[in-house]
Amino acid sequence: MAFSTGLLILLFVIFALFIGAFVRHILKGTQVPYTVALLLLGIAIGLLQRGDLFNAYAPEFGQSLSLVAEIDSHLFLYLFLPTLIFESAFAMEVHLFRRMFTQIAILAVPGLMLAIWLTAELIFAIVPDGWGWSWAICLMFGALISATDPVAVVALLKEVSSRKRLETLIEGESLLNDGTAIVFFSLFFVWVTATYSGDINAGLSSPLHVTAEFLQVVLVGLAIGLAVGGLCIIWIEHVFNDPMIEISLTIAAAYSVFFIAENFHVSGVVAVVTLAIMFASIGRTRISPEVAGFLHHFWEMMAHMANTLIFLLVGILVAIRVPLNDMQAWKMLALLYAGILIIRAISITVCMPALTRLGIGINFPKAAVLCWGGLRGAVSLALALAVVASDVIPKEIGDRVLFLCAGIVVLTILVNGSTMGWLLKILGFNSLPPAKQATVDKAQGTISNELHEMLPVMMTNPFLQGADWETVKQKSQLQALNETESNSKITTDELNTAYKRRLLETERKHYWTQFEQGMLSKQATSKLVEAVESALDGEPQISPRTSIYTVWQTPKWLQPLRQYSWLNKLLLTFYFKKLALGYDIARGFMHAQEALQSHVQTLAPSQSAADLVLKDVKDNKKRTLERMNELHESFPEIIQSLQTQAATRLLLNRERAVINAQLKQAVLDKPEAQRLLACVEDKMANLQNESIFKTTKQQQFTNDIPWAKNLPLATREKLSAFVEHHVYEAQQVICNENQPLSKIGVIVRGSVKEQWNVSSGNGVKHTCTNKGPGESIALTALLSGACATDITSDTPCDIMWLPCDKLKQLMQNDSQLTQVVCKLMQEYTN
Repeated sequence: MAFSTGLLILLFVIFALFIGAFVRHILKGTQVPYTVALLLLGIAIGLLQRGDLFNAYAPEFGQSLSLVAEIDSHLFLYLFLPTLIFESAFAMEVHLFRRMFTQIAILAVPGLMLAIWLTAELIFAIVPDGWGWSWAICLMFGALISATDPVAVVALLKEVSSRKRLETLIEGESLLNDGTAIVFFSLFFVWVTATYSGDINAGLSSPLHVTAEFLQVVLVGLAIGLAVGGLCIIWIEHVFNDPMIEISLTIAAAYSVFFIAENFHVSGVVAVVTLAIMFASIGRTRISPEVAGFLHHFWEMMAHMANTLIFLLVGILVAIRVPLNDMQAWKMLALLYAGILIIRAISITVCMPALTRLGIGINFPKAAVLCWGGLRGAVSLALALAVVASDVIPKEIGDRVLFLCAGIVVLTILVNGSTMGWLLKILGFNSLPPAKQATVDKAQGTISNELHEMLPVMMTNPFLQGADWETVKQKSQLQALNETESNSKITTDELNTAYKRRLLETERKHYWTQFEQGMLSKQATSKLVEAVESALDGEPQISPRTSIYTVWQTPKWLQPLRQYSWLNKLLLTFYFKKLALGYDIARGFMHAQEALQSHVQTLAPSQSAADLVLKDVKDNKKRTLERMNELHESFPEIIQSLQTQAATRLLLNRERAVINAQLKQAVLDKPEAQRLLACVEDKMANLQNESIFKTTKQQQFTNDIPWAKNLPLATREKLSAFVEHHVYEAQQVICNENQPLSKIGVIVRGSVKEQWNVSSGNGVKHTCTNKGPGESIALTALLSGACATDITSDTPCDIMWLPCDKLKQLMQNDSQLTQVVCKLMQEYTN
């Protein structure tokens, strides 16, 4: 049977996935990196194909191997890079990436530029004269070989220890230096091709022009990622719990930004990284909670499949396409491999003064991991294939570029990748930090205690009485968990820091749980998670949470906008939404603090540490409860609407869970369950789109202003037409004595404190009164055009303002209004 090209490629993909599953299965429990094993297997398969073994016994499979070995460099980049880059950036902890961005940028831009230059100098010095490599070719090769691909290192770090900061630094550098390397490779590639095409003007542009072009390529790529990411996030925000749409959008977005950016000759890598970070930060709460976990697993699977295909393909490609009989090339490869390791160490050493002072800092062990972990991979190989595919560059030069590049990729993955576990063990990175391990041991102790409490109950179970309980204890290793070994080398400060970090990470997880259960809104979840991440930066801090408290305050820059009446409705909507968000944040924060209390004693390294944390938690709860009470007293209808929404969300979530449980138990058939679930989803979508301000934005005028109840309907309508609402935070100055004021106020919600000075024979006496809903303030402004008192909000309050000029005009046409206002002023001045 003759297979078409498409079927031959499909045959290879099927084979690769089977091989990947087999390799992963046999490597379980070993320290051999998955990618290293795949690369070796790929080389072995390629060598067999080179010896015509498959063509003799499995011709179709041999044809598929020959076909994939001739893969186009552009296809290689366009097919695999978007998936690998998006998954890597999407899985990163964004707050760590932001905090370490300066370190990552230093390694990925000036650090890589230094590595490119040193590599070019090394090649120019050691290359045989007969090869005819110009300075331009040396620079081009330096650019393509300098991009790091530490997938094996990061995978090993995640497996053997929890070093989030080191993982983020290594992965972040790899993401950004891919883009930098591709940009410089493109510049040098144009120089090389122009030289061989006979362009007499060929040469490297001025440093200023190169810098401008580099900035353009990076910034335009950044703009494309932001634009497409923003549009997709807005789209996803209007989708409710539809994984097919939401996941499809992320795939389409990742590939489209790469295509668009590359089509405009800017950095597709930067565009995809920007897109992924947008989805991982602001987009995380826009994605439906029910879809978020599935989305992460989906992209992990995509990246696993891409890595399986890449490393197997790299091995096959190297074994089939690379010329193996050039002894000069083998000597060059040995020298170059040793040289790039030294160059990697030099570039990191040069950057060390900045790396130690910026971001989270760096020490020698981490620098050693960075040096040895500078593996080369798919990007370097794809760029080398682009050189080979060029019709302008001589074939012998392309073949040698491919040989050296493939050799470096193979050596770094085989030597550096396979020995990284040994290096991590020497540096003490093969396990959790001692202080962090102590918190894990505490948790294990709690688990052990619960199991020991469960054991006597199990022993009385009539269906388990015949069990060999000594064997049960031995196999479940209960004895080993009874005692936790203490490490005397850990200082008290280190234990307390690890303890607080673990509590804050628990708190952060609790916010996501509340979000998934529908107890927290998207905005509140974002703010609370940001607050925890801010508390995790540097020395972990349980209290105070300044970033949360600032959300409860009205931004100062909004105060001057109050004077513009045409902004009144917009500002009022903003203030009410901010109050609602503040209450939602306070409620979520209170729930999290209560949940945190249950872990304080369990994880505490000492009773004194637990007491300090409990005090901080109580302070947090006290301040939050005060804020909630203030809002509840001043704006009960908003709080009622929020609580109604939260209760409805919880009930609908529970209904959905019950339906799913009945589906699993076969009480309901799938079509029946789907109909019921669709009904619940519609209710939840409607609830999400429902505004809580439908009763608060349009107040009944006569309810808010008691003295206007008996006025003619036409007068009330005219008053209502020019009324202005303003919301004030607690203890906010509303106006000062003798301050120019052209309006009078009526308190709608909350209370204010009005203070004035009274002269007497004994001097100046300060008089103060509190006023609540329905009462008027600043009435003297109607006559004098100024405020006669100091007015401060006592609680969060909403005040309705009536402009004096419009009120006077209305009084001229309505004698009843004039009488009411005069009586009101008489009572006010008395």
